[in-house]
Amino acid sequence: MKHSIYEAGIKENIFQRIDSLSAETQGRWGKLNATQMVRHLSEAARMTFGEIPMPDRSNFITRSLFKWMFITNKKIPGREKGKLQTFPEIDIVKLGLKTDDLYKEKERYKAIVERIITTDKLHKEHTVFGKMTKDEWGHLTYAHADYHLTQFNS
Repeated sequence: MKHSIYEAGIKENIFQRIDSLSAETQGRWGKLNATQMVRHLSEAARMTFGEIPMPDRSNFITRSLFKWMFITNKKIPGREKGKLQTFPEIDIVKLGLKTDDLYKEKERYKAIVERIITTDKLHKEHTVFGKMTKDEWGHLTYAHADYHLTQFNS
């Protein structure tokens, strides 16, 4: 379902789902544990500000069809069961990125989401989806969190 982090009640819903996670919460697919998943959400959200250098990986298909599917949160085949690969720049496992305790990771994620909501200075492009508006970043932020929280039954 298409939602945006800017919608009334959506941020609170995502934060409630994040808060329901414990360090013991198991994912239904993928390599991440709950703490790594929350850190991954934070790292991905930093892309919204251009804080992680990313090459242009976009093409006509990714800027049109894929962008539409992800931003509208379509449940595409392969979406679950770990068929989607993340970008190397935010791959917590392959990078060997150390995480803080789950509470600190949750607070880090909430702070960056608050920052997304309260600023107009968002990065103008996404590595795969091309040009992005503030509204599109809001939809993508929700869709990415929803994907991973569903992964962890939250």
